[in-house]
Amino acid sequence: MPKGLLISFLNGMAEVIEAFSVERGDREGLPDPRALLVSLIALAIAVSFSRSIYPPIIVLAMSIPLSRALGVKLRSMARVATAISAFVLAVTLPMALYRAYLDDSSLSNLVALAQVLAPLLVRCVAATLMLVLMAQSLGLTGLITGLRGLRVPPKALFVLMLFLRYVPIMLRDAARLLSAREARMASGTNRIKSSWLVLSTVAGSLFIRGFDRAYRLQMAFKARGLDFVFIPKPGVGPGPLDLTVVALSLALACLLVLM
Repeated sequence: MPKGLLISFLNGMAEVIEAFSVERGDREGLPDPRALLVSLIALAIAVSFSRSIYPPIIVLAMSIPLSRALGVKLRSMARVATAISAFVLAVTLPMALYRAYLDDSSLSNLVALAQVLAPLLVRCVAATLMLVLMAQSLGLTGLITGLRGLRVPPKALFVLMLFLRYVPIMLRDAARLLSAREARMASGTNRIKSSWLVLSTVAGSLFIRGFDRAYRLQMAFKARGLDFVFIPKPGVGPGPLDLTVVALSLALACLLVLM
């Protein structure tokens, strides 16, 4: 793979995962974490299984006022939406072009191709934006607290918290290793063959680094006597406003599925 494309992909994936691992200090005036989790996940699922293009468009239009109401920055949402759009197009566009070539022996029917790709792209972006809204409005601690309130096992939450924290670090390490090793490649060599050899050596280095980081983290937890009980629990139960938000969200999700 070309150097710039692969490194951009790794950095983009790191930015997408980092959007789910931010911390938010002030949550005053926001609904209960459990209510936000249920509401936004229901909308994301409804958009994912929608049968037409109108539900994703409705959810995309709702994302801007929702982001302002929940105090989420539009820039972070736009960055994640751009990364997801690029990934979806990179995966689906070659096969769609090949299918159009087999059906018509020419690429003149681009309107039909766009009609096939547009619903998938808009659906993926809309569902992702709902999940980003959920993560950015709750923060990592609020996300873990809400999941704990929904009876998710503490061990699974601990693994999820470590995943959201350390996978972006691993992806950025991979990007740095690739940049450093490709910069040392001799000119005139077979770039494609050398790139795959570099990828194999980078995978080995990442495995060793990840094992070392996991071992040091385990020793740090043992030295401090920490256990899964430190996963936070929600305080008070959901109020009338929270129940209203959940009811309206579930009703909207059912309507979007039926459209």
